[in-house]
Amino acid sequence: MRDVRDRYESLREARARVRLAFRAGRSHELDFERADEEHLDVTGGEALRELQAEGSTSQLADSRERNARMIAALQAAMLARGTRELSARARARPDAVELREELAARESEWLATLGFAHAREFAESQRPGVDYGFWSAQAQGLLEATASAFRDAQRAVRPLAWDELLGASRLRPALDFALEGLGAPLSRAPGLRIEELAPASARELAFAVAPRVPGEVWLVYAPRAGLPALEALFAATGEALHAAFTSPALELAHRALGDPASALVWRFLLPELLAERSFADSGLVAGRVEELAAVLLVRRLESIRRAAALVEVELALAELAPGSDPHGLESLYGERLEAALGGRPDEARFLLECSARLGSVDVLRAQSVAFELVRHLRERFGTRWWTSRRAGALLLELWNTGTRYPPEALARELGLGAPAADVLARALV
Repeated sequence: MRDVRDRYESLREARARVRLAFRAGRSHELDFERADEEHLDVTGGEALRELQAEGSTSQLADSRERNARMIAALQAAMLARGTRELSARARARPDAVELREELAARESEWLATLGFAHAREFAESQRPGVDYGFWSAQAQGLLEATASAFRDAQRAVRPLAWDELLGASRLRPALDFALEGLGAPLSRAPGLRIEELAPASARELAFAVAPRVPGEVWLVYAPRAGLPALEALFAATGEALHAAFTSPALELAHRALGDPASALVWRFLLPELLAERSFADSGLVAGRVEELAAVLLVRRLESIRRAAALVEVELALAELAPGSDPHGLESLYGERLEAALGGRPDEARFLLECSARLGSVDVLRAQSVAFELVRHLRERFGTRWWTSRRAGALLLELWNTGTRYPPEALARELGLGAPAADVLARALV
């Protein structure tokens, strides 16, 4: 029988291809049934039992850590299969709040069968060492530290026709200009495939999917005008380059598994280029640099404050007892977002935007390291760091490590400030 890791990687590849086909518009639904049933030994629990038995005999800390990452991945695969049909029904009817509530309860029940008291315990198993109590306090402190700056930034924005200033035809040239300066053009990325979608039919502005890390990585985008499209392309490119340049010599646990926030660091890094005045003034929006800086500040503050506001809500969701109905938490969701952003959201979106996987904390951790890394690049290579081949070489070296380093470990390796609210606030205020 093939090794557990090979069998899981085959499932991961099959599921990634289903996601790629759906997100690129080549299929009408996310149908994972065939992939799950063809890998029933993985999704049904046999592989998990094998790996748990193997892990109990391991004496080396590094082996135990890799084993723990694999166990978490196998548990996630079992959870996905166990809730697959209900997930599909909930996706097909995004307006059906009761289906999303039922799905949240079902997921917590499944996690209980895997030995977790609640979803928070499962999230902690995927992110060893992350202190959610610490991040709950940090999120509140961040909201307080940025409240005045957010109001001031909103007042400073001047209305401009950004769709005209940032036309669809300018997206790829802007990206290529930045990557050429770093010595990391898309053509150099091993196994990277680029697909341009027709804007009218595209479900998303841009995304990256990696069926094999490395070896087959897709960067898919729709050339639309405007700042959101430009940001989305830069973000997806960061994810794609990270996966494409991951060392093939790494074991699966360090190529594609582990802390979900590891890959987010690279999703957040490249869009920070747009906020670099030296980059914006090099032809992107020459003569409109200050206006671009003002609107980007509002967007960054809004994104960070949204994530910070959701931390309390997602923790409450993740700490519900197995099978508990999350009904009632939508009012907390509405209150926290209204306080953070100034407008009451549609509370029916609660379970569309919030998850017991605690992704809001991942956003804060990863964005903190991305901010610190940009500061490091600026200090080490100058304000035009994006034109430095040495800066590009450092990024290639970091991408080569795959998912080995969670954000906190990456920050330590580079001598950066540990992820925290003050790092986020300092970058924005």
